[in-house]
Amino acid sequence: MSTTGFLRDFALPEMFQFIDKGRRTGVLRLRALPDLQTTLPQVHYLWMYQGRIVAAADRLDQRGLMKLIKQRYSVSNQVGTKLFQLYQNEQPLGLCLKHQGVLKSEQLKALFQVQVLQPVCALFQLKDAQFKFDQNVPIPMREMTGLSIQARVLNQYRLIKVLAEKIETRCLDRCFTLTALPVHSPQPLSMLLPK
Repeated sequence: MSTTGFLRDFALPEMFQFIDKGRRTGVLRLRALPDLQTTLPQVHYLWMYQGRIVAAADRLDQRGLMKLIKQRYSVSNQVGTKLFQLYQNEQPLGLCLKHQGVLKSEQLKALFQVQVLQPVCALFQLKDAQFKFDQNVPIPMREMTGLSIQARVLNQYRLIKVLAEKIETRCLDRCFTLTALPVHSPQPLSMLLPK
């Protein structure tokens, strides 16, 4: 079963809530509309498992996580290719590499941050996009670190980010007001003191 639409009608926070509350499994594809200027990739894929985001990519060749590992941890192409070939699709690639001693827990967390959290949070910048959520599609184990996050948690992150921006703006406005005040009084100090 597929659910399709546009973010202008069904916003991303609502979509995450729909996925989380229904404990849905599948892939959410977001395609930015061509007339919108954005620095984000045109297509995003978010894989969900029982309402949790388990992987994210802007490609479907199942090589995104390995590419990220090569970039971040200076794994040579030869070693990366060998690891990729030896990998059996029985468990998430990240956990497999951790069990083989190639990655540490901290590295796995850092990969999840870069591969999933940062790109997904950046999607809140999209004003509009076409979405399609396909349920019960296979989850690409080669794109998974083995970590996950509830979809609704990212809605809370978005709210915190908006509040932080408002607070920062208010602080900046206040600072500009304060800096606009004269540093010293143009009147002599003796005129300001009560007699």
